[in-house]
Amino acid sequence: MSALLIIAVCIGVAIGAAVGFFRKFTKTSFCGVTALVTVLAVRALGGAVKKTSGGYGLAMILSAVIILMVLSAVKALKKLLERAVEARKKLSHYERYDDKEENQALILAAVDSGDRKQYKRELKKGKKIKESAGGWGVLDGVLGSVNGAFNALVGLGAVILCLLTFIDLSHIGFLQSAFSAPLASASWKGLGHCLAFDLPLVCVLALSLRAGYNSGISSVICLVVVLGLLVGFGFASWAIACSDACAGAVSGLQNGLLASFAGTLGDKTAVVARVIIALIIFLLSAVFVIIAGIFLPKLTEKFRENKVFTAVDGVIGAIVLCAVMAVILTAVGGVAYTLHDLDFMAEFNGYAFYSRLGDGMYSHSPMASLFKNLPLRGWFGALPEQAAVAALIG
Repeated sequence: MSALLIIAVCIGVAIGAAVGFFRKFTKTSFCGVTALVTVLAVRALGGAVKKTSGGYGLAMILSAVIILMVLSAVKALKKLLERAVEARKKLSHYERYDDKEENQALILAAVDSGDRKQYKRELKKGKKIKESAGGWGVLDGVLGSVNGAFNALVGLGAVILCLLTFIDLSHIGFLQSAFSAPLASASWKGLGHCLAFDLPLVCVLALSLRAGYNSGISSVICLVVVLGLLVGFGFASWAIACSDACAGAVSGLQNGLLASFAGTLGDKTAVVARVIIALIIFLLSAVFVIIAGIFLPKLTEKFRENKVFTAVDGVIGAIVLCAVMAVILTAVGGVAYTLHDLDFMAEFNGYAFYSRLGDGMYSHSPMASLFKNLPLRGWFGALPEQAAVAALIG
């Protein structure tokens, strides 16, 4: 299985290199290299950051700053290369100008004389007379190829890390047997455990920064508002479905649509009826929110035609979306940490504690205290002594 993973990565990197060469460096994303540089920097500086009181926050800020610095440097490099390519193409245009004029004259002469064969020959010749970017074009392609290979390598690496981590933690027998060799390797026990959380997290941050910059603060705010409204409508829909106002509808579903499933559902028939009613209410209310979320960002598109506004709007959008994503990840880590002392979380703890960002998001989550009273421990069958330990958390 290790050989198959290596072959899959090699094929992916080769495809990425080919795509990058033809798309060119100036037209390809730089998220892969950005994520890799950020992970290496956070791993290198993480030890010192982790010892500070606000280690997780500093690690997140450090990651965001490094990502922005790398993206800004790459964007400047792309602009310089783009100008060089355009200048060389413009020179090539004037160098081939006489050839184009001559070719067009021969095409018109063939049309006037009715010589279709000559017309087709000259048309083919005309297609070959193209503006050349010269050495700058070759450099653009080579850098694009290297960039595409790195993007594919980092992207596939993040996917494989998530896959192997899931297999290792899930204890699914046939999967663990199939991937026993890579999971038992020294590289996985060392580097794999260190990057299992950090690389996917940094990729998420890099993508959120890039998406926030491209869409702008207005779109980001609309996204946050839409997500907030959808969550609010979800809770409200369930509250309405459980209220006395919907008792008649619940009874109607139990005696009607769900009557034939009463034997299978048993005493859960009423719960299923409430879920159906809540889903209907949610879908009806969510339609208007989704429509508003689609059309509201279009109102600010005309302002983004101004370069200064676009730059400022993009930077603020990147910061806000990255902050929102960090809050969501921190909340998820805080919820997971409420279960950290349960037996089935022992291996997960091993992965989290190896990670610089993951450990801060998990064991040092500033939001962990908000979730310590959630009933999750009861759902997972926490033992009395484990519950007593959990009461001391926070």
